[in-house]
Amino acid sequence: MPEIPDLEVIRGFLTPVLRDNPVRAAEARLPWLVRSGAQELETLEGHAFGDVLRHGKFLLFPSDDGRVLVVNPMLTGRFHWAEASEARRPAPAITLAFEDGHELRYADERRMGRLYLVAADDLGGVPQFAELGPDALAIDEDEFAERLRKRRGQLKNTLTNQGFIAGIGNAYADEILWEAGLHPHRRGATLGDADRRALYRAMHAVFDRARPILEEHVRDGLKQRKEEWRAHLRVHRRAGKDCPRCGREVRGRTSGSRETNFCLGCQPLDLGQRGAVPATVGGSAKD
Repeated sequence: MPEIPDLEVIRGFLTPVLRDNPVRAAEARLPWLVRSGAQELETLEGHAFGDVLRHGKFLLFPSDDGRVLVVNPMLTGRFHWAEASEARRPAPAITLAFEDGHELRYADERRMGRLYLVAADDLGGVPQFAELGPDALAIDEDEFAERLRKRRGQLKNTLTNQGFIAGIGNAYADEILWEAGLHPHRRGATLGDADRRALYRAMHAVFDRARPILEEHVRDGLKQRKEEWRAHLRVHRRAGKDCPRCGREVRGRTSGSRETNFCLGCQPLDLGQRGAVPATVGGSAKD
């Protein structure tokens, strides 16, 4: 699932190539993915987008006619900036062709993403958008600490709750908690103010470390990929490998389709703590 670092890099790549570059044609191969404005998608023709914006996991493409194309890519939505002559593999669900001869292609393997074409003053009508908390890059440390003080549940669940703050998903929640030295199953009720502020600073440290790495991946273009870039992450998807900070084995616990990774050397948890979840490897073996 694209998270803040992924979407920030996509946003940064697309803004200069879309600016003053009018839409020449719009094609919706899967029109039902466009949940509002599907019949009007072709009316973008002749209009140009301004700076691409982001709030949480949504990308917003403001048009010069006062409308906004809102994209919620969900799990498998992917963007590809390509020459019009380049083969469409896989076949994109949505294609916008531009005057400069390029196409912005949106593919979605699981067809879970959603697009909305709405008036700029009607963003609150986009499903889930109105329920989002402050964006993780926009919230300041004092507000973050105060909002976290009111949260009693497990930290990973809190970080990935888009109503708490918007933009953090499964992968970067693991990285942020590892950076802060806090176990993902630790409860917010056990944190002191120093812990809350350490978590805020860890969030920014992780984002700041990831962004230049991801920018390098798009330096030569926004290519079609099946998955986000994750090789640079230090604990997520690294169960069984050595922790890069203390050398202890990175652990993993799977719940449903979500894997949580952590290091008990760097992120200790008292298993007697009320509400704690025993640490496991691959969701089976106890630590």
